[in-house]
Amino acid sequence: MKKYRSFLISFATVCSILLATIAVVAFGRGYRLDITRTSLKPTGLISATSDPVGAQISVNGILKTATNNSFNIEPGVYTVRIYKEGYLPWQKDIRVQGEIVSQASAFLFPTNPSLSPLTIQGIVAPVLSPDGTKIAYLVPEKGLWYYELSEGPLGRNRDPIQIDQNTILDYKNAEIMWSPDTTQLLVNTRLYTIAKPNTFTDVSATRTQILADWVAQQKETELQKLAAFKQPIINMATSSAAIIAFSPDETKILYEATASATIPQVIVPALIGTNSTKEDRAIIPGNYYVYDSREDKNYFLLDKKELMQPENIHWYPTSRHLLLTLKGKIDVLEYDRTNWVTIYSGPFVDNFVAPWTNGSRIIILTNLNGNTETLPNLYTVNLR
Repeated sequence: MKKYRSFLISFATVCSILLATIAVVAFGRGYRLDITRTSLKPTGLISATSDPVGAQISVNGILKTATNNSFNIEPGVYTVRIYKEGYLPWQKDIRVQGEIVSQASAFLFPTNPSLSPLTIQGIVAPVLSPDGTKIAYLVPEKGLWYYELSEGPLGRNRDPIQIDQNTILDYKNAEIMWSPDTTQLLVNTRLYTIAKPNTFTDVSATRTQILADWVAQQKETELQKLAAFKQPIINMATSSAAIIAFSPDETKILYEATASATIPQVIVPALIGTNSTKEDRAIIPGNYYVYDSREDKNYFLLDKKELMQPENIHWYPTSRHLLLTLKGKIDVLEYDRTNWVTIYSGPFVDNFVAPWTNGSRIIILTNLNGNTETLPNLYTVNLR
């Protein structure tokens, strides 16, 4: 009798442990007890993050929690809104699937960003380097300079670096060009190496060949980045598209369609828990698209006619946003054309706009003096 009782106790203990383990695993996978139907039903999980943190999260207009946080929710399509006082709200329709984590990641932009000067002497012909880390420019009577777009010690701005003190440069007709590796600058017929201040080479006889070599180097770099993508995407990019730029993390391609084509699916079966925004795999000439290699998705971004000039679009350092220079304003949008907002509305000169390397601000060329005879300066629009 004692052996039988001992067996029953052991059996009951094992069963309890098994049931508890199953319950914990089921709970962790998102299953919840439906009391009305006396059954377990699967739920999904929304992981909501924001920069800056501490923003509120609402789902279909109902406040849920604050970032950064995760919460369970029944499968379905929900309008998720992330908002914080002093910042423009973020909103997206997100599809939630049972036992799957769906991401809601918001980079919030301030409603009233401040401006700070980078230069004060008046500049002309600013040019952003190919890697987006430097701006070269001329200061009348004070020569050729460049500015590094990174914080110095204690978070302060770095001092601009003078490359040439020459005061007889033709400022009014100056054309500045960066080498693909950003180590050299070509100013009309003068070739400078930025590591060797106050020295240049007159390349009047070889300028055309130098520019041709730089174009070839840029193409080679582009092909090296493209080689990381699947072959069907490489075929599309080289036959039916003109690549504008790779995202900073090199996982996305911003391109203009040059011929009609349908982008084949390269990840089979399709990934789950990915971006819920509708994609467009049939591309139309004259439209801009973004292809995301991590999720194998292609999104219509905008019609070429929506831009004043093709060069008025830049990747933002997040690799999830693009910066647009439009008439009298600067907009930012996510790579799937959602969350399109205006982050600056005011004067800026020559459509010059560049993002700071860590995304904390953008640089514009503007003249806040109001005097049209005064040369403009570089200013930062502070977003953080």
